[in-house]
Amino acid sequence: MPRASLTADLHLGHTIRTARKRLGVLQPEVAHAVGISVRTLRYYESGEQSVPVGCRLLLARALRLSPADLGVVEPVEPAPPEPPPPSLAPDEAAWLALYHRLPSWVRALFRRRVPEAVTPAQEPASC
Repeated sequence: MPRASLTADLHLGHTIRTARKRLGVLQPEVAHAVGISVRTLRYYESGEQSVPVGCRLLLARALRLSPADLGVVEPVEPAPPEPPPPSLAPDEAAWLALYHRLPSWVRALFRRRVPEAVTPAQEPASC
């Protein structure tokens, strides 16, 4: 598997080593707690090998770190769609519900393509 970034691996390894030393535990103890070999942990700490995401979570637990400290991003639950206003017709409510089920990036594309309605008061005065 190709490496994402050598500097990211070095930074992650430094974070792991610093947290381990802060706790005062040895590499074999951490390796046993995570279920990896000591050699693999040494590779992770030196930045010679990328740390898989699943192993990052185990390392975070073993070293009492938050997953974010090791670059694991927790999935964010999308907010539930708001109920349609009562003044909408059933057709409009159905379309609005479908729109809110779209991923946010699709809705952003849609908003860029569909111009907002301009009221007569907002229109520039013509000569």
